[in-house]
Amino acid sequence: MLDTVDLFNDLSSDEKSEVLSASRTVRFQPDQVIYTPDDLCDSLCIVLKGRLRIAKVLPSGREQTINYIEKNQIFGEALAFAGRKCASHVFAEEDSEVLSIPKRALLYAFKNKRFLFSYLKSISEKTLNLSYIIELLSLSTVKKKLASYLLELSLEKGSNSFELPHTKKTLANLFGSTREAVSRNFSELRKDGIIFMPDRNSVEIKSSKQLEKILFD
Repeated sequence: MLDTVDLFNDLSSDEKSEVLSASRTVRFQPDQVIYTPDDLCDSLCIVLKGRLRIAKVLPSGREQTINYIEKNQIFGEALAFAGRKCASHVFAEEDSEVLSIPKRALLYAFKNKRFLFSYLKSISEKTLNLSYIIELLSLSTVKKKLASYLLELSLEKGSNSFELPHTKKTLANLFGSTREAVSRNFSELRKDGIIFMPDRNSVEIKSSKQLEKILFD
């Protein structure tokens, strides 16, 4: 069960068995609430099946999606030791199974120094990703957010041509906008010759300078 999660690669079979013996698996239905801001998040969670959604629920009832957690990804690694309540809502996006690993099992696993290093690295990477999401949400228009998103993907992939890892609906949630607005801005970038899309899931940036101009104007 832990063999498919990179974080646990440094643990021996016996160490993995010890961690699993202290853990539990929970099943969730689509849109079922896993955590709310009133809940204490004191476990590391792994998505064994399905997909989860982290979101802020505004007073109006509208959701602001912060991130998605896919199969074999983890969440809660920092909160497990913070002694604080969950900062956001966590929902099941579809039928999902989550492995909950309690703090005591993690403390046992930390005796393996390589695992401890991997755990701290994971927290650092999540912090950097959250900083980018906050920066993205601070931008004033959907076009600026889309320009930033495409430039960031280009840097990450080391190429001006890449596959889009998110659907337009997911991007709309991340941008705090609508699918229609995201599609319209993609169309405008294509029309202006700034990007080329051979299909709906692929992008080739034709002018990074124009994207930067949109971002900083």
